[in-house]
Amino acid sequence: MSLVTWAREVAALARVQASPPPFPSVSARGRGRPVVVVPGFFSPDISTARLREFLDLQDFRAYSWDLGVNIGPTGTILKGLEKRLADIADAHGEAPALIGQSLGGTISRHIATARPDLVSHLITIVSPIRLPVPTPLAPLARAASLVWDEVAHSALDSIANAPPVKLTAIVSRRDGLVDWRACVPDPAPNIELIYVDGAHTTMGSNPDVQRVVAERLAR
Repeated sequence: MSLVTWAREVAALARVQASPPPFPSVSARGRGRPVVVVPGFFSPDISTARLREFLDLQDFRAYSWDLGVNIGPTGTILKGLEKRLADIADAHGEAPALIGQSLGGTISRHIATARPDLVSHLITIVSPIRLPVPTPLAPLARAASLVWDEVAHSALDSIANAPPVKLTAIVSRRDGLVDWRACVPDPAPNIELIYVDGAHTTMGSNPDVQRVVAERLAR
């Protein structure tokens, strides 16, 4: 990972924002199933809007995480996400699925391990689980980690362990922001690994990712 790959990511994101690719023409439907989408590092809910729009069109009930910019596993964020999942589970009478993009998926793995009763299916999208991660954002991540929760620091040491819920891990070998090998989980009966093609920053708008997410959640 380098400033060159970061520049490619920025260019890819600019192209997608200027002209988002169409949603996949044929995708599975959700029959009202609740889904919570967690944004990536230093990203707000607007960054997951395209994926949530697609899920709503496919008859899922897609929720933002409503916790502002994702600065990592602080105590406030971990408690807030757990409460968000609990409230949605109460409203629907079933645990929601949980989708996390990049660091959002890393945090989601921690939540799914700590509270598997609140997560029916976990999907991580280009989410690093082997730390520390080679990335141009490493200095920013180190600075943010100063306010991360101590429990989370300990949990991140074992974040690569399989959580006790069904997990779909989506990885791109063309990831220009995070070393894709850091996102690959160890084989386990409850884990499915899927490779897609595309930039790290555009995963939520990637039709292949959208199709996979809808199909796995509709099973």
